[in-house]
Amino acid sequence: MPDLARPGTDRPEGVPDAPAPGVRSRGVVLRAPGGLSLRVHPRGALVLPLLVLAALGTAVVLVGTGDYPLTPAEVIAVLTGGGTPGQRFVIHELRLPRALLALLVGAALGLAGAVFQTVSRNPLGSPDIIGFTQGAGAGALTVIVVFGG
Repeated sequence: MPDLARPGTDRPEGVPDAPAPGVRSRGVVLRAPGGLSLRVHPRGALVLPLLVLAALGTAVVLVGTGDYPLTPAEVIAVLTGGGTPGQRFVIHELRLPRALLALLVGAALGLAGAVFQTVSRNPLGSPDIIGFTQGAGAGALTVIVVFGG
């Protein structure tokens, strides 16, 4: 019978080592053919869909508020192709573009923050740590003084 254990362990190939006591697990690594791998954190896999549902639910409620109020059921009916022409105009032309833009801008800002923290390897990292804030202030001051902006 061939030896399936990895060198220095008594576990077969493909079975992850258990973390040491008191050490948090870094997630599950999924490997695909061709050397590709993906690290999945179980808590993140649970929280992400819940946050997406909460954001979409909030967007539906907010699209229905305003001078021409609509119930969430009416908003969903309009988004699925129903509703009156007035409701379709209010949702498709006035409110939905702003709601989608707000969701996309929020996602972009969150992604930018995550990338910045990853690049700086600092979970508390923010742009003022490496001088972005001061550089932006200097640039704005230059535009105001030199170009009369």
